[in-house]
Amino acid sequence: MVAPLTDLAPHPDAPTIGTELPEHYASCFACGQAEGGLRMRFRVIGELELESVVVLGAHHQGAPGLAHGGVLSAMFDEALGALQVFTQEPAVTASLTTDFRAPVPIGTPLHVRSRLDGRDGRKLRVSARARLRTPDGPVAATANGLFLVVPVEHFTRHGRPQDVASASADGVAPRPFAREAGA
Repeated sequence: MVAPLTDLAPHPDAPTIGTELPEHYASCFACGQAEGGLRMRFRVIGELELESVVVLGAHHQGAPGLAHGGVLSAMFDEALGALQVFTQEPAVTASLTTDFRAPVPIGTPLHVRSRLDGRDGRKLRVSARARLRTPDGPVAATANGLFLVVPVEHFTRHGRPQDVASASADGVAPRPFAREAGA
């Protein structure tokens, strides 16, 4: 049985409302600072909720002048994965469903809110919504996901050794998103 949102509580070490989260890994396409990436940043806005404002550039186009659907799905994957900051356990995407509701013009701010909806053992149920221009603007897309909590060894077993070593040296493992900005 999935624990409803009201029965969930953040880990005692989870960041509090108003906290700005740093990138979880410098080479991450979605939250790292690499050219062409999404450069997402998150702020804790609720006990189990995050917010990010994303502005997609010309290199994120699918149709002329419009965001590529795969880029929007990657944005949601990051927004949903970042929620593990509340459990303080690494988790990976098992399922991601994106519903596109309106075109996203390049250069238009997207206000992305994600939340941890429920938990059943290792399964984390999560959802997100992206609104155009303002936090109350038209809904551009929504997403629902299922993430699985995994041991840190998952990354050493399946990741490239040099990247895992780099992330560990940066203080990323074993708790993604747990370190404070500037740490």
